[in-house]
Amino acid sequence: MAKGRIGNFSNRILDHFYNPRNVGIAEGFNRSFLEQNNPWLIRIRFTLRVTGDRIDDVRFQAQSCVTTTACCSALTEMVRGQAVEHARSITPEQLSEYLGTIPQEKMYCAAISINALRRALEQPSPRASTQHPQEGANS
Repeated sequence: MAKGRIGNFSNRILDHFYNPRNVGIAEGFNRSFLEQNNPWLIRIRFTLRVTGDRIDDVRFQAQSCVTTTACCSALTEMVRGQAVEHARSITPEQLSEYLGTIPQEKMYCAAISINALRRALEQPSPRASTQHPQEGANS
């Protein structure tokens, strides 16, 4: 077994699963998306507060596996304070590297997390809110 890993999961993946960052709903969010129509029955909701082209805050809620929860948590760290274009450009491979290598058979978790974040960035909410994020078109 490789150092810094438990089973197929790196210690960093497990840390993001057991201690997820930025869980909840972003205060005053103006972007949101709920991913729930997928073959794995994964539910991910991203809410973001975006000003101009900068992501001021990002939070997530997930009902998912270890890897997807870790991916969502890591993504919030990777994009908070960054330009929207930077967030849109993150690849599953970059997310895997950030987390210390996602097992190949779980790379779909990175892809679905990134897709949900991108969809949230594309879907402005009708008004800023602290309650009930607008669900995406696939809800």
